[in-house]
Amino acid sequence: MNEDTSASTDPRGERSGRREQNKAENRTALLKAARAVFAEMGSGAASVRDIVRRTDLASGTFYNYFKDKDEIFEAVVGELTGELLKRHRQGRGQARTAEEFCRKHYAVYFDFIVEDPELLAMAQKNFTAIRTLLDKPDVRALALALNEDIRAAIAQGVLPNVDVSYLAASLAGIAFEVSVVMVARDPVDPAGATEFATRLMLGGLPHLPRRSPA
Repeated sequence: MNEDTSASTDPRGERSGRREQNKAENRTALLKAARAVFAEMGSGAASVRDIVRRTDLASGTFYNYFKDKDEIFEAVVGELTGELLKRHRQGRGQARTAEEFCRKHYAVYFDFIVEDPELLAMAQKNFTAIRTLLDKPDVRALALALNEDIRAAIAQGVLPNVDVSYLAASLAGIAFEVSVVMVARDPVDPAGATEFATRLMLGGLPHLPRRSPA
């Protein structure tokens, strides 16, 4: 009688699958713990020990996944960047007017920062550290996507045919610097920040909303 091996499994394959699953779970646990620690303490004050203490992992396990605190901070920011890229594709990537392009660019960015209290706290405590990562591949992807979206919008007649690099730098620079001020205010006002940045980009100083006299 021939043995039916259709339901049999390779023990080596099962062990390999479990190892890969454990590795993925460990890395996820470390990233989650790091995000919480950076939100509470800031990257400058935090240590690898602080991060590992938030997990059930042995202290040495950290170094199987990350070289040091700076590397896991970069990975945390990289994960957030990936989510932000998705939202930009659904936001400014679908814009049909110049105003809609600018408004969605800013609204997606500002709303993303403030919608999660932990992310907001991380932004408040780590902008200086985040600034040092702007040329890293994961974060640089945001600038590359913005350039691509601008070129596509110009080709479709949504935006005027202007210098793509200058426009991208202006949009990104305003978004980042306004967000630094926005998260320091109480209450945090992403709608107000979006309105200010959009009007500034579209019309310059004459089109900015006026404040009441102090």
